[in-house]
Amino acid sequence: MNLVFHMWWAQIRKRWVVLGIALLLSFLSSLVLHMPGAAQRYIYERWQESASLVDVVIGYKGAPTQIIASSLYRIENPTGNLPVETAEFWRKHPLVSEVCRISLGDNIGGVPVVGTDSNYYHWFNIKFEEGSHPKNSNEIALSADLANQHNLSIGTTVHTSHGSDSRGESHAHHDLIVVGIFKAERTADSQAYFVTNTAYSGMHNTDKEDFTSLLMKLKSKSGLLMLPGVISKRTNEQGAFPVFIFGQLQKQWQPALDQAAFYGKLLSSFVALLFVAFLYFIGMTERSTVALLQIKNIKRVFVFLSTYGLYLISGLIGLIGGIVLFHMLGLSLSIFQASIGLIPLVFAACMLYLTLSKK
Repeated sequence: MNLVFHMWWAQIRKRWVVLGIALLLSFLSSLVLHMPGAAQRYIYERWQESASLVDVVIGYKGAPTQIIASSLYRIENPTGNLPVETAEFWRKHPLVSEVCRISLGDNIGGVPVVGTDSNYYHWFNIKFEEGSHPKNSNEIALSADLANQHNLSIGTTVHTSHGSDSRGESHAHHDLIVVGIFKAERTADSQAYFVTNTAYSGMHNTDKEDFTSLLMKLKSKSGLLMLPGVISKRTNEQGAFPVFIFGQLQKQWQPALDQAAFYGKLLSSFVALLFVAFLYFIGMTERSTVALLQIKNIKRVFVFLSTYGLYLISGLIGLIGGIVLFHMLGLSLSIFQASIGLIPLVFAACMLYLTLSKK
């Protein structure tokens, strides 16, 4: 093994660029192979996660997709405001087990400020690491991620700006004190500040307790079939059903996602073949080294390891690097999916060993 390590050290010093190319090709092959499928799973998991948490979202008359996107993901503006009577009606409805008001319309540095009722935090599994959720109109909570990004801590005073743009009119008259720092499962919650619904009244100098949408859990999923008729009779209210919206979007997106996956496999196959060809070419350039080692009657396995082993290890590191990157981005891969990337590496190793056997 001393011979193997000595040869590897010489390759690191003299052929580090070639080793880097092998690593890069393997890394790119891993990314291109898995990206379409991982992105598709991520999108579906995020939508399904929220669809399983909320049965119905009531918003002001408008597009159901916009109501869902604004209320659950904060990637759209709300369709309008609803009066407090709307929440009272649905809270007492026999099909409804729980409701939570959502107020939107302000931001801090471009990050949305969300007004909620106190039950939101348990509902969406938000855990406080410091302090607690806001209880008064001058209190605000944020995720640990935002606290680290903006150097905020318990007791810090912040101010909101009107609208979704940080350049909007500042509500400098309404101080908000940080009282809680939390960890959230959903990205949409990690990238948002939370206040009480009454805080929105104070920020906008009004006594109205209007809100922008109402999240609802039903006592039974059968209510999904019964509620549309009830909602249709309600003035200025629009019902949005996350599970149905998700089904529609999935149907619309599926052809494009399937096409992306197909072209991803084609491109990854090309990169994988390029990787195999590159390693085989490297094998051809090492003929003199192999011949010298064989003359010295070095065992074939040690000749193979000392000559080609480091190139294969570089490819393996590139493959693992791609898998780690997916994991860091939250795009998890199964063991089977991750192992597919080993195919070009194993194929290249077999070709090089067969070439070695012919010498």
